[in-house]
Amino acid sequence: MSSEVSRPRPQGRTAKVLVVLLAVVTGIAGALAAYIVGMHATATGAERVVWAATTFVATTTLVTALVEKTGLVE
Repeated sequence: MSSEVSRPRPQGRTAKVLVVLLAVVTGIAGALAAYIVGMHATATGAERVVWAATTFVATTTLVTALVEKTGLVE
């Protein structure tokens, strides 16, 4: 006996705004962590900023892709 369990899917503008907010906050946390690690691993301040910026972009993109793949927001 196989029964599909339906997942509630948030719809509308509010859900999309929350997903973008989640992606940005996660990106900021990742960037901060990368900057702190960069303080101990790199020699110059510019390298720390590059690490943080790259991590922000990568983390935000990853969260957005995961949300789209899971079908939480269409």
